[in-house]
Amino acid sequence: MSSVKPLTATDIKEFDSFAEFLKSLDEEIAELRRKMGDLLKKLEELRIKVEQEKRIKEILGKLGVKSEAVSNAINLRGLTLVFNPTAEQEQTALELAVESLNNKLTALQALRRELDVIAGTEIVTKIRVVYVDGIPKTVLFRF
Repeated sequence: MSSVKPLTATDIKEFDSFAEFLKSLDEEIAELRRKMGDLLKKLEELRIKVEQEKRIKEILGKLGVKSEAVSNAINLRGLTLVFNPTAEQEQTALELAVESLNNKLTALQALRRELDVIAGTEIVTKIRVVYVDGIPKTVLFRF
C-alpha cells in the first residue's frame, strides 16, 4: 500500500503569511511540472508502442488475418474499467491525465502571476485558503 496523499475535491489550508501561501503555490507548480515531465515521458513510450501495434496489425491484415474487436472496457457511472488494455487505450487514458494536469498547471501559473501584485504590499496577516480541485478559489485574510 502506498502512502499517497488522499484525493479531495475541497481543502482548506492556513498560512501564517501571504509569502508562505505564495511559497506553497510555487512548490505546487514545481511538483506539477515534475509530474507533467514524467507523464510526457510515459506518453512518448506509449506512442511508440501504439505505432508498433498498428504496424503488426497492418502486416497481419495483409496476410489475411483479421483482428476481432472485443470490448475490454466497462463504463461504471462515469468510471471506465479496462481489462488488459491495449497500448492505444493506455495512451488515451494518459493523454486525458496530461490534459487535466496541464489545465491545473496553467491555472495555478496564471493565478500566481496575478498574486504578484498583492505580494508586493507585504501584508502581515494569517490567511486561510479554500481550494477546489487543487486550485485556490478563496483567500480569507484575518487581521
